[in-house]
Amino acid sequence: MTCKTILVALDAGPRCAARVGVAARLAVAHRSRLVGVAPTGLPDVIVTMNSRVPDAVECVGLSVSFLRERADAVARAFEQQARDADVASFEARVVDDEPLDAVVRAGLCCDLVVVGQTDPSTPVDGIAFDFPQQVVLHTGAPVLVVPFAGDFGVPGARVLVAWKDTREAARALRDALPMLSGAGQVMLVEIGEGGGGPDTLPDAQRWLADHGIAATARSVPRVADAGDALIGLAAELSCDLVVMGAYGHSRLREWVLGGVTRHVLDAMTVPTLMSH
Repeated sequence: MTCKTILVALDAGPRCAARVGVAARLAVAHRSRLVGVAPTGLPDVIVTMNSRVPDAVECVGLSVSFLRERADAVARAFEQQARDADVASFEARVVDDEPLDAVVRAGLCCDLVVVGQTDPSTPVDGIAFDFPQQVVLHTGAPVLVVPFAGDFGVPGARVLVAWKDTREAARALRDALPMLSGAGQVMLVEIGEGGGGPDTLPDAQRWLADHGIAATARSVPRVADAGDALIGLAAELSCDLVVMGAYGHSRLREWVLGGVTRHVLDAMTVPTLMSH
């Protein structure tokens, strides 16, 4: 399995360049085509056909122009960064759409989507607070979430894989194969018991061995906060990548993530690959 196309979500936030840097280094390492998606967003203007707002249409036009110019500038910065990183094949797409819809749609036809963790102290104009979780739930591709703090090289030298005998964990492990194949160390960790059936941790370890990936396997007793335990293990083992399944459910027609997944998205300290 290979990673031929990597998509990175672009915005005007202060961490966009760091996110593009991670995506570009991955593209070079995997000889992938790198696609940067720069959504314009839509003008947040309600036009009322009323004589008291005679300039409303002009305001909408100015807002659309500003959004387009901002997205164009973000796209140009991405192209320059990709050149500087020696990415062999790259493309910038300016899309007239909301950021979530644009990235989810583009992510349908790629091998990996790279997004940024939400920084609650520095919101980015036009980007929803739950942007990463919605991309994970809806795009259908594995999503690499880059933390809002820290500098990162090429993720995948020391990898922590969170294992459970569930579809989501198996999907994440399978999606991570291109990155695991070049890893120096892979650690399969199961926190608490599985789903009550046979122990599948040795099966996962054996399956990776069939792919030429030597992984260590470790069971950790159940703890009150599995998310904290996972983040703590990643720090303890000096991992530069965490791989995990993303668990979600529908509530009042809105897809939301489970508690452990949400906690990791909020508190992660290293890039984390999630699959749903």
